[in-house]
Amino acid sequence: MVSKRSVKIYLDEILFIESLKDSVTIHTAEKSHHTHYQLGELEELLPKDNFLRIHRSFLVAVDKIESFSAAEVELAGRTLPIGRSHKEYVMERLGR
Repeated sequence: MVSKRSVKIYLDEILFIESLKDSVTIHTAEKSHHTHYQLGELEELLPKDNFLRIHRSFLVAVDKIESFSAAEVELAGRTLPIGRSHKEYVMERLGR
């Protein structure tokens, strides 16, 4: 639900999802959608093979990552941090 309306967002359109206190923002190339889901709830709903939790506040689409280092990932012109507690798993998933 976005602003009390249902909005269809295709999985392949999602770049990343950002947690903001009691809501999340789903970022696509075209638009950002705000919803009152929690990031953990969306993480459970999304396919694990293409969505990766990189930080307590960020869930990213692996196929949209353009570059990465031990500290951050870059996608669609945005640089997102990799949390310390997620670093080892992220590096393993991204093949490093």
